[in-house]
Amino acid sequence: MFANHQQSDWVSLLPLAEFACNNNLQTSTGKSPFQICYGINPKFSIGQDVNNDVPNAEEHADFLEKGYDKVKAVLILAQEHMKHFYDQRHRDMEPIAVGDKVWLSHQNISTDRPSVKLSHKKLGPYLVLEKIGSHAFKLSLLHTMHIHPVFHINLLQKFHPDPHGRNPPQPPPIITEEGEEEHEVEEILDSKWKGRGKNKKIWYLIKWVGYDAGSNS
Repeated sequence: MFANHQQSDWVSLLPLAEFACNNNLQTSTGKSPFQICYGINPKFSIGQDVNNDVPNAEEHADFLEKGYDKVKAVLILAQEHMKHFYDQRHRDMEPIAVGDKVWLSHQNISTDRPSVKLSHKKLGPYLVLEKIGSHAFKLSLLHTMHIHPVFHINLLQKFHPDPHGRNPPQPPPIITEEGEEEHEVEEILDSKWKGRGKNKKIWYLIKWVGYDAGSNS
């Protein structure tokens, strides 16, 4: 940390730490908090026009300037450490692009299954609709899931078709408040009339969201 060895000056350094944090570039936005709020990065100018007849003022200004430099250096070092550990963790992550299908981690997503430990560890696969920023993606989810469709890349894993032609696990049906199964329609593929007279009804061939062609009905 930037406090002295006895850690006796940390209170006086808090305003400098706050200023340095607000004036420091954030990798997620590409701007500092000051730039986002005010459109500029203010310069740290304390101590440039010090009255030499007041030694205490000059000493305090020198303390502030050195303290700010220390805080800024610590922030930069912390960002470098975070980048290093992030790169170490994600260096083998397969890139994801719009149009890909991905598995979604079940983390923080509640289901109607009684045991979390016995539930699927990943959901989907779901189609990637849009890239949001540098580390998030918007997915095509079932509207009945009632969750925000944007997820961090850490929660996603690129889907690859099974080389042996086996299908991935199909998503479970949605259970309505009445206890009935409900599936979401992706596309009406065909239709035809069946029956005669008053019993004549129109039948539809449906492609269901989240299911392959073998489940069309």
